[in-house]
Amino acid sequence: MSSSPLSCTVRRTESTTDLLTVLNDDDPGFESYLLASWSPGPPAEEDIVLPDLAALLDEPLALRKPRTGHTPSRRLTWHCSIRSKDVLSDDQWFELTWKVLDATGIEPDDDPHACRWVALRNTADRLDLVATVVRQDGRWARLHNDQRWARFACEDFARDRGLTAQR
Repeated sequence: MSSSPLSCTVRRTESTTDLLTVLNDDDPGFESYLLASWSPGPPAEEDIVLPDLAALLDEPLALRKPRTGHTPSRRLTWHCSIRSKDVLSDDQWFELTWKVLDATGIEPDDDPHACRWVALRNTADRLDLVATVVRQDGRWARLHNDQRWARFACEDFARDRGLTAQR
């Protein structure tokens, strides 16, 4: 049985700032950059100011408590890490980003109130998607089976592009 050309892992964490810091320190030989973000989010640029980016991502969380009166629960930062055994262009990573975001419910197509997210390139063979699980309208994102849907999106993308499992 051959392995998949794209591997995908989804997890949740408590601190957006801590997660972004860990991701940014991952590969000293690769210059990290922001590939894409929610609309209208921060523009893709080379210089990432992590605390500012984390604050922008977490804004819907800060706005939720005054609206609902509830303190946000833990593990509100969603992280999907995708590794490729094939070399992918930024355009291909960008297309894969949209497929995963739509499939998982982070940003379904045509939803102006979806979650805030960023796509970060931290290594040559990996893309990291980071999002908050509270939508911009203050509601919880519907992320049932998000790990499974992310993997399906990656498998579909690999099959459609004819990616192989060999390096």
